[in-house]
Order: sequence, then structure tokens, then C-alpha cells
Amino acid sequence: SLHNLAVGTGFIANTTGARGFRVGIDASGWMYRACKRHGITESPQLVALFAWCSRLFRLPFIPVFIFDGPWRPNVKRGKVILGNDHPLTESFQLMLDGFGFEWLVAPGEAEATLSMMTASGIPVRVDAILTDDSDSFVFGARTVLRMYVTCRSEDNENYKASQYSADDISTLLGLSRYEFILIAILAGGDYSDGLRNCGVTTAIGLARAGLGAQLVAALSNRELLDPLETWQEALRHELRTNTSGLLPHRCPQLANTIPADFPDPAIINLYLHPTVSEPAVASDLVFRSPRLDVLARFAEDNFQWGDSVGILDHFADHLFAGFVIRELACRASVTDGIVASSPSPSVIKRIVGERRHKSTGYLAELRLTLSIDPALLTTALQAIDGRRNPPEGARTAVAAWIKEKLPKVRVWVPKSMIEHVFPTMVLDYTCAQRMSSLLQ
Repeated sequence: SLHNLAVGTGFIANTTGARGFRVGIDASGWMYRACKRHGITESPQLVALFAWCSRLFRLPFIPVFIFDGPWRPNVKRGKVILGNDHPLTESFQLMLDGFGFEWLVAPGEAEATLSMMTASGIPVRVDAILTDDSDSFVFGARTVLRMYVTCRSEDNENYKASQYSADDISTLLGLSRYEFILIAILAGGDYSDGLRNCGVTTAIGLARAGLGAQLVAALSNRELLDPLETWQEALRHELRTNTSGLLPHRCPQLANTIPADFPDPAIINLYLHPTVSEPAVASDLVFRSPRLDVLARFAEDNFQWGDSVGILDHFADHLFAGFVIRELACRASVTDGIVASSPSPSVIKRIVGERRHKSTGYLAELRLTLSIDPALLTTALQAIDGRRNPPEGARTAVAAWIKEKLPKVRVWVPKSMIEHVFPTMVLDYTCAQRMSSLLQ
């Protein structure tokens, strides 16, 4: 599950020293999926994006969202791409600012920049990219996550993801980036429909036969007057004879119908040399604090629950656990020698429960009471103008919420993270529970 990936690999194993799992995300994919949301609620698309962001916020993920830029190709999957930004772009970027999430606009296609981020750390290094785009490995991605996303919190599928590694694919299937480029050119990809009547199985067989690397080598040989002629003959020969034994069967008819101008070198160049970002000055992703004032104002502008009490309720339900995550990451980084000082005092008051729930992949969690500074909340509410508040009693309602509800807020946080930072606290709780069981 995503919980195990973020907690186990990102925080506990800490393979990158960030105390979190750094993930690059295709922003256009999220906005596209959000646009499929419909309902009677106000701004259902933004509601979906807010829900997905809040889930990332409550886990030790350090995301960076990449938006398509002005130099992306004009045609993708046979459709003309308009130069205008997605209608959700501005609102989504403002929401990301509120959550404290990094975002960047790629020079061209976001997918190409994301792939470069896993391969060479340009413009920032990430541990994996989260995308639904099938061309990630064509652009050179090293690790790709694919997740089924839903707004229903009770649905365990929203936390499941498949992880794919370029190294594993190369070892098990014999496919590298050049082979993926050939598959996209033959079977169809973002920039072309492929070779007519060439299926994916045949394309994979041709790629495993070495024709992908041969194609790139031919185009790179400046001494050849017609670099594609020799390669086309090799392609036709393999289709007619299946010399490699890697095709499902011989395909003489397909060999006879290959156009003389196939493949288009311009299409290959889009895959080999995409427009990507230059290295950034700050190349490390770190946890950033949320801007509660930005989120409060955003909620008032876009959500039905954007009155003062509704905002406080949603902060408690969707953000407070993320406060704990960031404190734990900061304190662990102090121990690692990465950060000079840690927050004091802790927002954690005490442990009051334990569970393993299907929504988190049965990861062990502890239930915590918190000590949240009321001034943090009242300052955030100063950013709204109160137009969604009831005509009377808004201040009284906020004061009552802080007095009565805030002390009762409980959050679930991964047990292993708390054990790592506060081992004595967890030990005391465990001993108390055992003693209580013995006395019953």
C-alpha cells in the first residue's frame, strides 16, 4: 500500500535521508481525473483534488507536482492540444501552496520532466513518479507508481499502488528505454498511432529482438545517407522470418505494408530529446509547513463547508495528522544531523488507542490526542471574510469549537514512526495496556 511505501521506505528505511518518500506527480493527470467527478456539492472537482492532497499530507510523502508547459507537443494521442492551461490549473496551484506542496511548470510535457527527475534528478530528484501515462518508461523513468484514486475514505483501493522499476523490467523482460521507444512507435503512443496492424505483443517481440537499440544507433550514425533504410530491412526480415523466435508468429503481410517513410524521425526525437527543465538551484525536496490561511480562504471561496466552524472541522479531520507527521520527520532529521533544531513542545499529548485498519493496508497505527495552539487556528480564520458564516454568532461558535471540540480531537498516525522518535512514549503505553489487561 501507499502507507507502507511512505512509512517503511520513506521514513523508517530513510534511504534518501529525507525522512519521507519523494514523489513526482503529473498534475494534469490529477486534474483530468478530477474533472470526471460530478455531484450536487459545490466544486466537485476541487473537492476531489482537496481529498487526494489531504491523503498525501497525512503520510510521509514529499510531493512535487509538475504541470505541462508552453513547449509541450501540439498533438497527443491523435488530439490537438490547445495552448491554454487546464481550467483547474490556477485553483489547483493555489491549493498546493496551501498544503505546502512544491509545484513546477515544465518547459514542455510534464511526463518528460517527471521521468528525468527519477533518472538524473533534474530539476529535483524524486524516488518515484506517480502517473497514469503509459509513456513514462519511454522518456527514461526509473521508478513508476500507478494508483487507483477514489474519494471514498472507506475504500481500501484508494491506498493501493503498483510499483514498477526500470531495472526490474530490464532484468525480467529485457526491455530498456530504447525498447520502450520502439514499442511506442510500433504499437502507438502519445505522438503517433503506430504501425498499422502491429499489436503490442508483436511490438514487444521486435523490441526484445534488438530492433529498438538498432533504430537509435542508425539515427545516431551521421555517416549514413539514409539511416532508416538498413533498419527497415532488418525490421522486414525479422517480421518475415521470426529469426529471433521472440515474435508470436511470422508476419510477412505486416512486413510488406511498412510505409517507406516509417518511422518518422521527428516522432523518435520527441521521445529521445524531450524539452525538459534545467537543474534548479535548490535540488532537494523537504517537508514544508502548510499555509492554513491560504487553505482557509480557498475553502471559503470554493467549498460548501467554507464557514469558520466547517473549516476548523476539516482542518481537524484532514490536516492535524499531517502536523504530527511533519513534527516526527523534523525530530528524526535532528537525530540524523540534517536539521539543527526540532519543534518544542510536541503537538502529541498522549496515546489513547491502537489499530490495524484495512484502509491503511493494515499498517499498525496509534491514536493520539493533540495539543494544537488555538492561535494557529484563529490566525488562519482571519484570512476569510466570513461570507459563509451564519449572520450571528460566528465568533462565539469558533470560541466554543476551540474550547469544546479541539481538546477532543483524535488522529491516527503510523506506530513505527512514533516508536522511532518517541520510543519511551510507546513503551509506556504498551506497558500500561498490558497491566490493564492483567488487572481485568
